[in-house]
Amino acid sequence: MNPFGGHQRQPDKFSTNSELKGKRWSTESREYPRNNTKMIQIMNWFSMAIGLIPLNRQQSESNVILDYAMMLLVPVFYLGCYFLINLTHAFGLCFLDACNSVCRLSNNLFMHLGAFLYLTVTLMSLYRRKDFFLQFDERLNAIDAVIQRCRHVAEMDRVKVTAVKHSVAYHFTWLFLFCVFAFALYYDIRALYLTFGNYAFIPFMVSSFPYLAGSIIQGEFIYHVSVISQRFEQINTLFEKINQEARHRHAPLTVFDIESEGKKQERKNLTPATAMDSRGPSFGNEQKLSGEMKRQMAAPPPPPPQGQQKNEEDEMDSSYDEDEDDFDYDNATIAENTGNTSEANLPDLFKLHDKILSLSVITNGEFGPQCVPYMAACFVVSIFGIFLETKVNFIVSGKSRLLDYVTYLYVIWSFTTMVVAYIVLRLCCNANNHSKQSAMIVHEIMQKKPAFMLSNDLFYNKMKSFTLQFLHWEGYFQFNGIGLFALDYTFIFSTVSAATSYLIVLLQFDMTAILRNEGLMS
Repeated sequence: MNPFGGHQRQPDKFSTNSELKGKRWSTESREYPRNNTKMIQIMNWFSMAIGLIPLNRQQSESNVILDYAMMLLVPVFYLGCYFLINLTHAFGLCFLDACNSVCRLSNNLFMHLGAFLYLTVTLMSLYRRKDFFLQFDERLNAIDAVIQRCRHVAEMDRVKVTAVKHSVAYHFTWLFLFCVFAFALYYDIRALYLTFGNYAFIPFMVSSFPYLAGSIIQGEFIYHVSVISQRFEQINTLFEKINQEARHRHAPLTVFDIESEGKKQERKNLTPATAMDSRGPSFGNEQKLSGEMKRQMAAPPPPPPQGQQKNEEDEMDSSYDEDEDDFDYDNATIAENTGNTSEANLPDLFKLHDKILSLSVITNGEFGPQCVPYMAACFVVSIFGIFLETKVNFIVSGKSRLLDYVTYLYVIWSFTTMVVAYIVLRLCCNANNHSKQSAMIVHEIMQKKPAFMLSNDLFYNKMKSFTLQFLHWEGYFQFNGIGLFALDYTFIFSTVSAATSYLIVLLQFDMTAILRNEGLMS
């Protein structure tokens, strides 16, 4: 006998196929994160090479000096190049004779803003960086183990198709980012090499390297948020499987023993002798009714016509709502499928949802503070790049090679940082939407009142508590930059509105006199 009632099924071809499917699902669930990890591994190697993450970030016991050596050496090398340019006035673009006042102002702003971005990101990377990676991997492995078990119970068949679709979008995004950054680095290094020769790496460290480092940190944030979003999608798939079963499964078989109730009332007025005579027919009728119920449950009902199937399902759902107050379920016999079905995953799915939300909290606590200087640098570079392109380069393009270089440098890096910022906002919105979708699916299941919810109050209470908890959670947590702004599409609207106000003021400046004094206009 199995714990759910009924005899235990002997191994046969069906059970063998189910075991094979379970092995296939477990393999696919492991391969899906690994395919994404192969793409992120290149960025992780580059991050370790430039000192943004520890060397052995996934090992709890390792050499601390070796792990954090590059995270200390690269900032020291950057500070050396920064002070070499600003103290000795050597190898700096702003100290060349061919660089006019507009070029000098633009280069100084770009250099000092990059110093603020890089030093802020580096200091935040040193704080609790290795502990975060260890904690994230540990929690993620525990979540994947439970998801794999729930998939086996739910008998999911289309996991591989979904994984391929997400994998294509994932690799395309990273390929696009790689091409954008490759072009930005090529343009900057080529122009600096033509100006400074073999010493081009010194001005490169104080010009483009800070923005590259900040973008890589945001790439780490993008990867971790995408992993969280994928786990929410997998949970929603399991919730949707329960929802589909509740939609297509027949209503519970409800039988009210009206005859027995009536004879109970008649027995009160009968003598003991008469009661003894009436037991035989009553007992025989109950046996007949029980046999008829078993026969109905054993024989599957004939399928309805295709044209009437949808109407019958709609009428069935509406009948629950209309007759809910009329039926007395305490005096009813409810025959349900007590096998190992998808609704058995509900307690685990609720716990998984809470674990992924807690994983989102620690991820936002690690990378959220680093979004603040990056978004600020992106905002300033974009505004000043538009100003230089419209008020300077549009008028005196081709008159000064260094001025053209600085102007295009602003435009390229403003576009690059805006692309990274948009991907961060998009993935954070996707993760929030997938988490909200779980509560919406649970609400839809509750409205359909499936058999497992009617026969067990525990499921209904759990689902109700889950939706109420998420309602409070939505006002408590959202991906944000240490509470200053929310990482969603509303941030784009607020940024564009603020940038428009600043650009209206900047574009009113008349640059004709300044460009004429510099000899760029006749």
